Amino acid sequence: MKTWHPASVLLAWASLMILAQLARGPWCGGLGLVLLGCMLAWAPARGRRLLRRVRVLLVVLFVLFVFFTPGEALLPWLGSLGPTREGLELAALHGMRLVMAVSLVALLLEHCSETRLVRGLVALARPLAPLGLSPERLGVRMLLVLRYVETPPPGGWRQLLTEHDHFPDLQLVLDKAPWGLHDFVLMALALLGLGLGLMV
Repeated sequence: MKTWHPASVLLAWASLMILAQLARGPWCGGLGLVLLGCMLAWAPARGRRLLRRVRVLLVVLFVLFVFFTPGEALLPWLGSLGPTREGLELAALHGMRLVMAVSLVALLLEHCSETRLVRGLVALARPLAPLGLSPERLGVRMLLVLRYVETPPPGGWRQLLTEHDHFPDLQLVLDKAPWGLHDFVLMALALLGLGLGLMV
């Protein structure tokens, strides 16, 4: 069974995330339904938990766009206080984009461990090393963020600003994952799809 290199998975995931935010009209609705279906099929518990966390943001998006966007009134008897057709379209667009982002995050976190995520990030950041960026330091910080999300220290994020070591057992041990031809094919397809999406 083929094992995907985490860097190729991350690159494909990032390309999908960008395409999801660029999609409009029927493309946005179709891609959104596909990603939402994938999330409900392969990461249902995590996906529902993440959607619950952004439910307030979804409501705020709906209210702001529907009631504060100029356009054709859906309820003329409410005057300027009523919703507009253009606002409803924008609310649906941006709401679906948020749902797509949540679906992609849920799928990534469900099927890619924190070690694999950090390994992929370090691999993708290696070409930037000549510019002064340390991939290992970036990996450690990413691992710290992931550990914080799972088990925040007492006192919340403000405690991270102190000099105390809240994660004394934090270690970054990354073995070299093998690259395969399928990884390069996946990355090429991801970049091709992203390029086509940017041109449309």
